[in-house]
Amino acid sequence: MEVDGVIYCGECGAQNDEQNERCVRCDTPLALPADDPDSVTGPIPARSDAAARSRRIVLPVLLVAMGAFVLLLGGWAAFGANLPGSGVTALRTPTARATAQNVASENGNATITPQATSAEGRPTRATTASPALPSSTARPTAAPTVTPSASPTSSPRDPNVQPMGRLVFSSEAPVPGRPSAGTEEDRDIYSIRVDGTGRVRLTAEAGFDGQPVWAPTGEAVAFASERTGQRQIWTMNADGGKARQLSDDPNGSEFPDWSPDGTLIAYEGGPEIASDIWTVRASGGGPVRLTANQMLETAPAWSPTGDRITFMGLAGKHFHLFVMDADGRNLRQITSGNIDHRFPRWFPDGRRILYNTRTGGNSPQPGQIHIINADGSNDRQITQNNQGRNGRAYPSPDGRYIAFNSDRKDGNYELYLMRPDGTEVRRITRTPGDDFEPSWSP
Repeated sequence: MEVDGVIYCGECGAQNDEQNERCVRCDTPLALPADDPDSVTGPIPARSDAAARSRRIVLPVLLVAMGAFVLLLGGWAAFGANLPGSGVTALRTPTARATAQNVASENGNATITPQATSAEGRPTRATTASPALPSSTARPTAAPTVTPSASPTSSPRDPNVQPMGRLVFSSEAPVPGRPSAGTEEDRDIYSIRVDGTGRVRLTAEAGFDGQPVWAPTGEAVAFASERTGQRQIWTMNADGGKARQLSDDPNGSEFPDWSPDGTLIAYEGGPEIASDIWTVRASGGGPVRLTANQMLETAPAWSPTGDRITFMGLAGKHFHLFVMDADGRNLRQITSGNIDHRFPRWFPDGRRILYNTRTGGNSPQPGQIHIINADGSNDRQITQNNQGRNGRAYPSPDGRYIAFNSDRKDGNYELYLMRPDGTEVRRITRTPGDDFEPSWSP
């Protein structure tokens, strides 16, 4: 600034003679204003000393005031968040990371719900922003791939698992118009729901029709019939129609069982004193003999994997259980003792076998159901000696229930269900004639 030959220092504001090149107080170079007032080539003349001091004072005061206002505003928000019914929720700095919590929807698809997690990895309480206040939005990240976990498998003792499906069985129930019906010589095949409803008769031929077993597809039933005069192996549709004869053994055939793939049927054939185990294609054809052991061998049952067959054989004075490969090799006996072991049937796990015993006369064990490992170990009885004669046990496809016949109530054989440990016994049929040989639908 120039006044009558005087120039003021732009740094300290001291007054100097215009002839001075440097400030007499601070030794700062001095410069005169340019001739063109719109063009500034040198230092801009400083404001007065008072103006400089005002600038240095006002700016810090302004910054302090703004900081105090921010602190006051934050304190009000924190205080208001704790007031009951205030409707204000404190907004937290989004420093916590989000983790994915898998939630299975009703249709089996998985959804992802973010869950706040502290820096230590512990879940934190979720905060909800008031609609009137802006909420911070997490920056989107790549969604993790979520594979829905498999449905929990119920244990065999799960009380919520109820038996399902149907049973086929043979019955000596009287049939109107057939004088001989109601005897073993005139037995018929029926199906029924496992809850005891929907009883349907599938055969109506005079003579014996029995030993039914479902095909793995559920579309057909194999059985033994004397409708041509001699007991042979037949198949029919699951509704009782379209019967077809498969075996034609001159000594008779009985006790069929399907292979797991439904292509073969194993059965007993040959003279009664030395019958053997045979197979025949379900579509028809010539039989194939699997055994030739010079003893009565009957009631074959395929393992779930189709690589083994169990059956009962008259070894000495009593029937015992045997296991062999599906081609008849590697035969081995798995039971022993002075009672009969009869009608084996594999559990779905392929490790255990169901069967029933039989004793004659007034034995305290008239016939009970057992479970034994396929190697002959861990043999255990699952029905009680004071509960009548029990036999022809057949497990459900999932192994959680066993169907069987018993005369425990009034001396009349009826169908029952129970758990594999012998508990939860329930009655299925209530007919005047005996009901036998249940087989569970797949």
